[in-house]
Amino acid sequence: MLLDGIRVVEMGQSLAGPFAATIMADLGATVVKVEPPSGDAARGWGPPFIGDDASVFHYMNRNKAVLALDVTDADDRAIFDRLIDEADVFVHNVRPGAAARLKVDARTLQARNPALVYGDIAAFGHTGPLADRPGYELALQAYGGVMSITGDEDSGAVRAGPSINDFGTGMWTAMGVLAGLIKRGTTGKGCIIETSLLETALNWMGLHMANFATDGEIPKRMGAAHPLVCPYGAYEAADHPIIIATGSDGLFVRLAGALGHPEWAEDARYSLMKERLARRSEVDGMVQAEIAKQPRAYWIDRLAEAGVPCTPIQDVAQVWDDEQVQALGMLLAPADGDVPLTHLPLSVDGQRPAMHRSPPSLKASLAASRHAAETDPGASMFESVFAAKP
Repeated sequence: MLLDGIRVVEMGQSLAGPFAATIMADLGATVVKVEPPSGDAARGWGPPFIGDDASVFHYMNRNKAVLALDVTDADDRAIFDRLIDEADVFVHNVRPGAAARLKVDARTLQARNPALVYGDIAAFGHTGPLADRPGYELALQAYGGVMSITGDEDSGAVRAGPSINDFGTGMWTAMGVLAGLIKRGTTGKGCIIETSLLETALNWMGLHMANFATDGEIPKRMGAAHPLVCPYGAYEAADHPIIIATGSDGLFVRLAGALGHPEWAEDARYSLMKERLARRSEVDGMVQAEIAKQPRAYWIDRLAEAGVPCTPIQDVAQVWDDEQVQALGMLLAPADGDVPLTHLPLSVDGQRPAMHRSPPSLKASLAASRHAAETDPGASMFESVFAAKP
């Protein structure tokens, strides 16, 4: 795989840090996760559970070996230091101040290994008055503005369903680390990659921030609608809602024809996007009146034939069984497990990366740590850890 030969040490908890390392593990890197002897808190985030651990822990920590180490203990620290000596990458999302207290900060680790690419994930960022404040997904969706535009006018503040800031920060961290590895290939020196959940939230809000900077208008919650496109959103068919997304004037021509009103596209009040946006309520009402006359399946067939983007609104069970989703092959069980997990959204030369290893239980993680302590000092610690049975 793409990252064969790259060795990563992760000191991650919950989501953002583990996900960054999971991306690299899925792409072929050798990843050793270091958790405290009490275990990653996400092990208990259930039900549901797969064996002793929550399914979320399995999802976030596949394809890794795991050691339970207390890095303030001399013997455990010796194991950790040997891993760092061999590592290409270190990634963590420990609480602010903990990295320095545990002596896993960039200065300490790069003094041992100057070629180390160091990924440092924070909640509110690494500078500013809130840099020392911890935070979780919900808090950063609220603070970064995401909740202010999620939901509709009547719903109040709503959390976006997926943990978009945790997962997004993991993505940015992985991208930054990989770029750091490329740079190291020419300089021989490591670097420090800093990311945070707040910076990720601000990035997701970038379009709305740009609009605010331009016109001074505070964005509103619009449900399934879009501030820059019309008609665009959820419309109630005779039985179920349907999503319709007409992102251009050309698509509006197609939609108008499929709805039996080609004259709409010829009307100066509706032919251009800016005119439709100025009359959003009117245009949405016109579309809704026609959509309500037939069931969803009728409109999906008719609109798809006309080339108008449209979909049903599916729940997780429907997504799971969906023919298109199944064809993508993203739902894979690890080679040593039987519960399918959603894999990386990419393929390499037509092949999706393998999901070959489930994370070990905390008991196995502690046992692997004892095994590592007995490893010959001249042997590779990474190879020893992965040789231990999960």
